[in-house]
Amino acid sequence: MSEALTRVIRPDEPPTPAFVVDLPALDDVVSGFRDALDRHWANSVLSYSFKTNSLPWLLSYMQRRGVWAEVVSDSEYQLALAIGFAPDRIVFNGPVKSRECLRSALLHGSIINLDSKREVRWTAELAAERPDLALRAGLRVNWDLEARCAGESTLPGSSSRFGFNDDNGELGRAITMLESAGVRVAGLHMHRNSRTQSLEVFRAAAAVAAEITTSHQLRLDWIDIGGGFFSSPGGTPTFDEYISAIREELAGSFDIGRTQLIVEPGGALIAVPVELHAQVIDVKEVDNQRFVITDISRTDIDPQFRREKDYRLHVETGSTESVPEQVICGFTCMENDRLTVLKKAPLLREDDRIVFERVGAYTMSYRSTFIEFPPAVYVRRGESLEQVRRKGTAEDLLRGNTWSESA
Repeated sequence: MSEALTRVIRPDEPPTPAFVVDLPALDDVVSGFRDALDRHWANSVLSYSFKTNSLPWLLSYMQRRGVWAEVVSDSEYQLALAIGFAPDRIVFNGPVKSRECLRSALLHGSIINLDSKREVRWTAELAAERPDLALRAGLRVNWDLEARCAGESTLPGSSSRFGFNDDNGELGRAITMLESAGVRVAGLHMHRNSRTQSLEVFRAAAAVAAEITTSHQLRLDWIDIGGGFFSSPGGTPTFDEYISAIREELAGSFDIGRTQLIVEPGGALIAVPVELHAQVIDVKEVDNQRFVITDISRTDIDPQFRREKDYRLHVETGSTESVPEQVICGFTCMENDRLTVLKKAPLLREDDRIVFERVGAYTMSYRSTFIEFPPAVYVRRGESLEQVRRKGTAEDLLRGNTWSESA
Protein backbone atom coordinates (compact mmCIF):
# COMPACT_ATOMS: atom_id res chain seq x y z
CA MET A 1 0.00 0.00 0.00
CA SER A 2 1.31 3.44 -0.89
CA GLU A 3 0.31 6.95 0.04
CA ALA A 4 0.08 9.43 -2.80
CA LEU A 5 1.03 13.08 -2.68
CA THR A 6 -0.69 15.25 -5.27
CA ARG A 7 1.24 17.69 -7.39
CA VAL A 8 0.12 20.04 -10.09
CA ILE A 9 0.65 18.91 -13.67
CA ARG A 10 3.92 20.38 -14.93
CA PRO A 11 4.26 21.47 -18.57
CA ASP A 12 7.90 20.32 -18.76
CA GLU A 13 7.33 16.65 -17.90
CA PRO A 14 8.74 14.07 -20.35
CA PRO A 15 6.65 11.71 -22.47
CA THR A 16 5.97 8.51 -20.59
CA PRO A 17 7.22 5.98 -19.82
CA ALA A 18 10.48 7.59 -18.73
CA PHE A 19 13.11 7.58 -16.03
CA VAL A 20 14.17 11.06 -14.90
CA VAL A 21 17.52 11.72 -13.19
CA ASP A 22 17.51 14.80 -10.96
CA LEU A 23 21.00 16.19 -11.55
CA PRO A 24 21.18 18.54 -8.52
CA ALA A 25 20.08 15.68 -6.25
CA LEU A 26 22.72 13.40 -7.78
CA ASP A 27 25.37 16.09 -7.30
CA ASP A 28 24.41 16.39 -3.62
CA VAL A 29 24.62 12.64 -2.98
CA VAL A 30 28.02 12.19 -4.64
CA SER A 31 29.41 15.26 -2.90
CA GLY A 32 28.03 14.03 0.42
CA PHE A 33 29.83 10.70 0.17
CA ARG A 34 33.06 12.31 -0.97
CA ASP A 35 32.89 14.80 1.91
CA ALA A 36 32.47 11.97 4.44
CA LEU A 37 35.56 10.22 3.07
CA ASP A 38 37.56 13.45 3.13
CA ARG A 39 36.66 14.01 6.79
CA HIS A 40 37.45 10.53 8.08
CA TRP A 41 39.79 8.81 5.57
CA ALA A 42 41.16 11.25 3.00
CA ASN A 43 43.39 8.56 1.48
CA SER A 44 40.39 6.84 -0.06
CA VAL A 45 38.76 5.77 -3.32
CA LEU A 46 35.11 6.43 -4.06
CA SER A 47 34.19 3.96 -6.79
CA TYR A 48 30.80 3.46 -8.43
CA SER A 49 29.24 0.02 -8.85
CA PHE A 50 28.52 -0.38 -12.57
CA LYS A 51 26.09 -3.25 -12.04
CA THR A 52 23.73 -1.02 -10.07
CA ASN A 53 22.95 1.20 -13.04
CA SER A 54 25.08 1.10 -16.19
CA LEU A 55 23.45 4.00 -18.03
CA PRO A 56 26.32 5.43 -20.14
CA TRP A 57 25.40 9.03 -19.27
CA LEU A 58 25.64 8.15 -15.58
CA LEU A 59 28.98 6.37 -15.97
CA SER A 60 30.39 9.36 -17.84
CA TYR A 61 29.07 11.67 -15.12
CA MET A 62 30.87 9.61 -12.46
CA GLN A 63 34.10 9.65 -14.46
CA ARG A 64 33.95 13.43 -14.81
CA ARG A 65 33.33 13.81 -11.09
CA GLY A 66 36.50 11.82 -10.26
CA VAL A 67 34.62 8.74 -9.08
CA TRP A 68 36.35 5.47 -9.99
CA ALA A 69 34.71 2.52 -11.75
CA GLU A 70 33.91 -0.67 -9.83
CA VAL A 71 33.26 -3.54 -12.23
CA VAL A 72 32.60 -7.26 -11.87
CA SER A 73 32.92 -8.69 -15.39
CA ASP A 74 34.97 -8.40 -18.56
CA SER A 75 32.04 -6.64 -20.22
CA GLU A 76 31.88 -4.00 -17.50
CA TYR A 77 35.68 -3.59 -17.59
CA GLN A 78 35.58 -2.94 -21.34
CA LEU A 79 32.65 -0.56 -20.85
CA ALA A 80 34.65 1.40 -18.27
CA LEU A 81 37.53 1.79 -20.73
CA ALA A 82 35.12 2.84 -23.50
CA ILE A 83 33.56 5.50 -21.24
CA GLY A 84 37.01 6.96 -20.56
CA PHE A 85 38.10 5.52 -17.20
CA ALA A 86 41.87 5.02 -17.05
CA PRO A 87 42.81 1.41 -16.17
CA ASP A 88 44.39 2.56 -12.92
CA ARG A 89 41.06 4.08 -11.87
CA ILE A 90 39.13 0.83 -12.19
CA VAL A 91 38.43 -1.55 -9.30
CA PHE A 92 38.00 -5.03 -10.82
CA ASN A 93 36.03 -7.45 -8.63
CA GLY A 94 33.85 -10.50 -9.19
CA PRO A 95 34.48 -14.24 -9.69
CA VAL A 96 34.16 -14.45 -13.50
CA LYS A 97 37.13 -12.51 -14.87
CA SER A 98 38.60 -14.11 -18.00
CA ARG A 99 42.31 -14.92 -18.12
CA GLU A 100 42.92 -12.36 -20.88
CA CYS A 101 41.07 -9.50 -19.21
CA LEU A 102 42.62 -10.24 -15.81
CA ARG A 103 46.13 -10.20 -17.27
CA SER A 104 45.47 -6.92 -19.07
CA ALA A 105 44.07 -5.32 -15.91
CA LEU A 106 47.06 -6.48 -13.86
CA LEU A 107 49.52 -5.17 -16.43
CA HIS A 108 47.79 -1.79 -16.65
CA GLY A 109 47.56 -1.08 -12.94
CA SER A 110 43.90 -1.68 -12.10
CA ILE A 111 42.94 -2.48 -8.52
CA ILE A 112 42.29 -6.24 -8.68
CA ASN A 113 40.50 -8.26 -6.01
CA LEU A 114 40.78 -11.95 -6.87
CA ASP A 115 37.68 -14.01 -6.15
CA SER A 116 38.35 -17.49 -7.58
CA LYS A 117 41.12 -20.08 -7.49
CA ARG A 118 41.72 -19.86 -11.22
CA GLU A 119 42.29 -16.11 -10.89
CA VAL A 120 44.95 -16.76 -8.26
CA ARG A 121 46.57 -19.35 -10.51
CA TRP A 122 46.51 -17.06 -13.57
CA THR A 123 48.00 -14.19 -11.56
CA ALA A 124 50.82 -16.45 -10.31
CA GLU A 125 51.44 -17.65 -13.87
CA LEU A 126 51.75 -14.07 -15.14
CA ALA A 127 54.22 -13.28 -12.40
CA ALA A 128 56.32 -16.31 -13.39
CA GLU A 129 56.29 -15.14 -17.02
CA ARG A 130 57.17 -11.56 -16.12
CA PRO A 131 59.54 -11.60 -13.13
CA ASP A 132 60.51 -8.05 -14.05
CA LEU A 133 57.10 -6.79 -12.96
CA ALA A 134 56.12 -5.93 -9.40
CA LEU A 135 52.61 -7.38 -9.56
CA ARG A 136 50.15 -6.83 -6.75
CA ALA A 137 46.64 -8.10 -6.17
CA GLY A 138 43.96 -8.19 -3.51
CA LEU A 139 41.90 -11.12 -2.28
CA ARG A 140 38.21 -11.23 -1.49
CA VAL A 141 37.65 -12.60 2.00
CA ASN A 142 34.88 -15.10 2.73
CA TRP A 143 33.75 -14.38 6.29
CA ASP A 144 30.82 -15.41 8.45
CA LEU A 145 28.48 -12.44 8.59
CA GLU A 146 25.81 -14.24 10.59
CA ALA A 147 28.25 -15.19 13.34
CA ARG A 148 29.16 -11.54 13.86
CA CYS A 149 25.86 -9.86 12.98
CA ALA A 150 22.98 -12.23 13.69
CA GLY A 151 20.00 -11.82 11.37
CA GLU A 152 21.91 -9.96 8.66
CA SER A 153 22.54 -12.81 6.20
CA THR A 154 20.48 -12.62 3.01
CA LEU A 155 20.53 -16.44 2.85
CA PRO A 156 19.96 -17.64 6.41
CA GLY A 157 21.44 -21.07 7.01
CA SER A 158 23.64 -20.91 3.93
CA SER A 159 27.25 -19.83 3.63
CA SER A 160 28.46 -17.19 1.20
CA ARG A 161 30.03 -18.57 -1.98
CA PHE A 162 32.30 -15.60 -2.60
CA GLY A 163 35.95 -15.15 -1.74
CA PHE A 164 38.49 -17.20 0.21
CA ASN A 165 37.72 -18.53 3.68
CA ASP A 166 40.39 -18.14 6.34
CA ASP A 167 39.03 -20.74 8.77
CA ASN A 168 39.40 -23.64 6.31
CA GLY A 169 42.80 -22.51 5.05
CA GLU A 170 41.81 -21.41 1.54
CA LEU A 171 42.76 -17.80 2.16
CA GLY A 172 46.16 -18.83 3.51
CA ARG A 173 46.80 -21.09 0.53
CA ALA A 174 45.89 -18.30 -1.89
CA ILE A 175 48.28 -15.92 -0.11
CA THR A 176 51.06 -18.50 -0.22
CA MET A 177 50.58 -19.22 -3.94
CA LEU A 178 50.70 -15.54 -4.81
CA GLU A 179 53.64 -14.65 -2.60
CA SER A 180 55.62 -17.69 -3.77
CA ALA A 181 55.23 -16.44 -7.34
CA GLY A 182 56.38 -12.94 -6.40
CA VAL A 183 52.93 -11.32 -6.29
CA ARG A 184 52.40 -9.00 -3.34
CA VAL A 185 49.05 -9.43 -1.61
CA ALA A 186 48.23 -5.74 -1.42
CA GLY A 187 44.55 -5.62 -0.55
CA LEU A 188 41.53 -7.29 1.03
CA HIS A 189 37.99 -7.11 -0.30
CA MET A 190 35.44 -7.42 2.50
CA HIS A 191 32.03 -6.92 0.84
CA ARG A 192 29.06 -8.89 2.18
CA ASN A 193 25.43 -8.56 1.18
CA SER A 194 23.24 -7.95 4.22
CA ARG A 195 19.56 -7.64 5.06
CA THR A 196 19.93 -4.09 6.35
CA GLN A 197 22.42 -1.28 5.97
CA SER A 198 23.43 -1.46 9.63
CA LEU A 199 26.64 0.17 10.81
CA GLU A 200 27.43 -3.10 12.59
CA VAL A 201 27.89 -4.91 9.25
CA PHE A 202 30.60 -2.44 8.26
CA ARG A 203 32.22 -2.55 11.69
CA ALA A 204 32.33 -6.34 11.42
CA ALA A 205 33.86 -6.22 7.93
CA ALA A 206 36.54 -3.82 9.17
CA ALA A 207 37.25 -5.93 12.23
CA VAL A 208 37.75 -9.07 10.13
CA ALA A 209 40.09 -7.16 7.81
CA ALA A 210 42.19 -6.06 10.78
CA GLU A 211 42.33 -9.59 12.20
CA ILE A 212 43.39 -11.16 8.91
CA THR A 213 46.00 -8.49 8.25
CA THR A 214 47.58 -9.20 11.62
CA SER A 215 47.38 -12.99 11.49
CA HIS A 216 48.89 -13.20 7.98
CA GLN A 217 51.33 -10.32 8.53
CA LEU A 218 50.13 -8.45 5.46
CA ARG A 219 51.19 -4.96 4.48
CA LEU A 220 48.17 -3.64 2.63
CA ASP A 221 47.86 -0.87 0.07
CA TRP A 222 44.07 -0.99 0.22
CA ILE A 223 41.08 -2.29 2.12
CA ASP A 224 37.97 -2.51 -0.07
CA ILE A 225 35.07 -2.45 2.38
CA GLY A 226 32.54 -3.02 -0.44
CA GLY A 227 29.11 -1.51 -0.95
CA GLY A 228 25.66 -1.90 0.58
CA PHE A 229 25.48 1.61 2.01
CA PHE A 230 22.18 3.32 2.70
CA SER A 231 21.15 6.71 1.43
CA SER A 232 18.03 8.60 2.45
CA PRO A 233 17.60 12.36 2.78
CA GLY A 234 17.49 13.06 6.49
CA GLY A 235 17.73 9.34 7.31
CA THR A 236 20.28 7.25 9.17
CA PRO A 237 22.89 5.91 8.99
CA THR A 238 24.52 8.81 7.20
CA PHE A 239 27.60 8.57 4.99
CA ASP A 240 29.52 10.31 7.75
CA GLU A 241 28.43 7.69 10.29
CA TYR A 242 29.45 4.83 7.99
CA ILE A 243 32.97 6.09 7.33
CA SER A 244 33.47 7.14 10.95
CA ALA A 245 32.49 3.64 12.14
CA ILE A 246 34.83 1.96 9.64
CA ARG A 247 37.70 4.21 10.71
CA GLU A 248 37.12 3.43 14.38
CA GLU A 249 37.60 -0.28 13.67
CA LEU A 250 40.62 0.10 11.39
CA ALA A 251 42.57 3.03 12.82
CA GLY A 252 44.39 0.95 15.44
CA SER A 253 45.70 -1.53 12.88
CA PHE A 254 46.47 0.58 9.82
CA ASP A 255 48.38 3.67 8.81
CA ILE A 256 45.57 5.74 7.33
CA GLY A 257 48.06 7.80 5.38
CA ARG A 258 49.39 4.68 3.65
CA THR A 259 46.47 2.26 3.27
CA GLN A 260 43.63 3.37 1.02
CA LEU A 261 40.04 2.78 2.00
CA ILE A 262 38.00 1.75 -1.05
CA VAL A 263 34.21 2.01 -1.03
CA GLU A 264 32.00 0.91 -3.90
CA PRO A 265 28.48 2.30 -3.44
CA GLY A 266 25.87 1.87 -6.13
CA GLY A 267 22.35 2.31 -4.84
CA ALA A 268 23.57 4.75 -2.19
CA LEU A 269 24.53 7.14 -5.00
CA ILE A 270 21.82 6.62 -7.61
CA ALA A 271 18.69 5.28 -5.88
CA VAL A 272 17.39 8.56 -4.53
CA PRO A 273 17.95 10.94 -7.51
CA VAL A 274 15.85 8.95 -10.05
CA GLU A 275 12.10 8.86 -10.73
CA LEU A 276 10.00 6.69 -13.05
CA HIS A 277 7.16 8.53 -14.78
CA ALA A 278 4.05 6.60 -15.84
CA GLN A 279 0.80 7.59 -17.50
CA VAL A 280 -2.65 6.20 -16.80
CA ILE A 281 -3.88 4.50 -19.99
CA ASP A 282 -7.10 2.93 -18.73
CA VAL A 283 -9.32 2.58 -15.67
CA LYS A 284 -11.66 -0.35 -14.97
CA GLU A 285 -14.21 -1.06 -12.25
CA VAL A 286 -14.53 -4.80 -11.49
CA ASP A 287 -16.31 -6.28 -8.45
CA ASN A 288 -15.99 -3.09 -6.46
CA GLN A 289 -12.30 -2.78 -7.30
CA ARG A 290 -10.86 0.10 -9.29
CA PHE A 291 -7.95 -0.93 -11.52
CA VAL A 292 -5.70 1.80 -12.89
CA ILE A 293 -3.63 0.58 -15.86
CA THR A 294 -0.35 2.36 -16.60
CA ASP A 295 2.27 2.31 -19.37
CA ILE A 296 4.97 0.92 -17.04
CA SER A 297 5.31 -2.48 -15.40
CA ARG A 298 6.88 -4.16 -12.41
CA THR A 299 9.50 -5.31 -14.92
CA ASP A 300 10.56 -1.62 -14.94
CA ILE A 301 10.46 -0.99 -11.21
CA ASP A 302 10.87 -4.40 -9.52
CA PRO A 303 12.34 -6.81 -12.11
CA GLN A 304 12.55 -9.80 -9.76
CA PHE A 305 9.08 -9.21 -8.28
CA ARG A 306 10.50 -9.30 -4.75
CA ARG A 307 9.67 -5.89 -3.39
CA GLU A 308 6.66 -5.17 -1.24
CA LYS A 309 4.22 -2.97 -3.08
CA ASP A 310 4.93 0.11 -1.00
CA TYR A 311 6.52 2.86 -3.05
CA ARG A 312 7.19 6.53 -2.60
CA LEU A 313 5.18 8.23 -5.30
CA HIS A 314 3.14 11.24 -6.23
CA VAL A 315 0.31 11.72 -8.70
CA GLU A 316 -0.24 14.58 -11.10
CA THR A 317 -3.93 15.03 -11.71
CA GLY A 318 -6.56 17.69 -11.91
CA SER A 319 -8.98 15.60 -9.88
CA THR A 320 -10.18 16.84 -6.50
CA GLU A 321 -12.28 13.76 -5.73
CA SER A 322 -10.80 11.17 -3.37
CA VAL A 323 -11.53 7.43 -3.52
CA PRO A 324 -10.88 4.76 -0.86
CA GLU A 325 -8.75 2.41 -2.93
CA GLN A 326 -7.15 2.11 -6.40
CA VAL A 327 -5.04 -0.81 -7.62
CA ILE A 328 -2.18 0.50 -9.78
CA CYS A 329 -1.29 -2.02 -12.48
CA GLY A 330 1.25 -2.47 -15.23
CA PHE A 331 0.79 -3.03 -18.95
CA THR A 332 1.81 -6.70 -19.13
CA CYS A 333 -0.41 -9.75 -19.54
CA MET A 334 0.45 -11.03 -16.04
CA GLU A 335 -2.27 -10.80 -13.41
CA ASN A 336 0.33 -10.14 -10.73
CA ASP A 337 1.68 -7.08 -12.53
CA ARG A 338 0.24 -4.86 -9.83
CA LEU A 339 2.55 -2.15 -8.62
CA THR A 340 0.79 -0.85 -5.53
CA VAL A 341 -2.54 0.00 -3.93
CA LEU A 342 -3.38 3.63 -3.33
CA LYS A 343 -5.55 4.36 -0.29
CA LYS A 344 -7.65 7.51 0.03
CA ALA A 345 -6.00 9.10 -2.98
CA PRO A 346 -7.25 11.40 -5.75
CA LEU A 347 -9.42 9.69 -8.37
CA LEU A 348 -7.10 8.84 -11.26
CA ARG A 349 -8.28 9.09 -14.83
CA GLU A 350 -6.86 8.39 -18.27
CA ASP A 351 -3.81 10.56 -19.08
CA ASP A 352 -3.05 11.36 -15.43
CA ARG A 353 0.55 10.82 -14.36
CA ILE A 354 2.04 8.72 -11.56
CA VAL A 355 5.65 9.39 -10.58
CA PHE A 356 7.50 6.68 -8.63
CA GLU A 357 10.39 8.12 -6.61
CA ARG A 358 13.80 6.66 -5.67
CA VAL A 359 13.91 3.93 -8.33
CA GLY A 360 17.37 4.42 -9.84
CA ALA A 361 19.09 1.31 -8.49
CA TYR A 362 19.16 -1.87 -10.60
CA THR A 363 15.93 -1.23 -12.51
CA MET A 364 17.74 0.13 -15.57
CA SER A 365 20.41 -2.58 -15.50
CA TYR A 366 17.69 -5.23 -15.40
CA ARG A 367 15.94 -3.57 -18.33
CA SER A 368 13.55 -5.96 -19.98
CA THR A 369 12.30 -6.47 -23.53
CA PHE A 370 9.30 -8.37 -22.17
CA ILE A 371 6.30 -7.08 -24.18
CA GLU A 372 7.63 -3.51 -24.26
CA PHE A 373 11.12 -2.11 -24.73
CA PRO A 374 13.07 -0.12 -22.10
CA PRO A 375 11.81 3.38 -21.25
CA ALA A 376 13.58 6.56 -22.25
CA VAL A 377 15.84 8.34 -19.75
CA TYR A 378 16.01 12.09 -19.17
CA VAL A 379 18.19 14.30 -16.99
CA ARG A 380 16.54 17.23 -15.27
CA ARG A 381 18.51 20.41 -14.63
CA GLY A 382 16.15 22.80 -12.95
CA GLU A 383 13.34 23.31 -15.44
CA SER A 384 15.16 21.83 -18.43
CA LEU A 385 15.15 18.20 -19.58
CA GLU A 386 17.78 16.44 -21.67
CA GLN A 387 17.09 13.04 -23.17
CA VAL A 388 20.10 10.78 -22.62
CA ARG A 389 18.54 7.50 -23.77
CA ARG A 390 15.68 7.11 -26.19
CA LYS A 391 12.95 4.56 -25.67
CA GLY A 392 13.91 1.12 -26.94
CA THR A 393 12.73 0.07 -30.39
CA ALA A 394 12.33 -3.07 -32.46
CA GLU A 395 15.42 -1.98 -34.39
CA ASP A 396 17.46 -2.15 -31.17
CA LEU A 397 16.37 -5.74 -30.63
CA LEU A 398 17.08 -6.75 -34.22
CA ARG A 399 20.50 -5.12 -34.38
CA GLY A 400 23.23 -7.72 -34.05
CA ASN A 401 20.86 -10.63 -34.58
CA THR A 402 20.65 -12.78 -37.72
CA TRP A 403 17.87 -14.99 -38.90
CA SER A 404 16.55 -16.60 -42.08
CA GLU A 405 13.04 -16.25 -43.43
CA SER A 406 13.23 -19.91 -44.42
CA ALA A 407 14.30 -21.12 -40.99
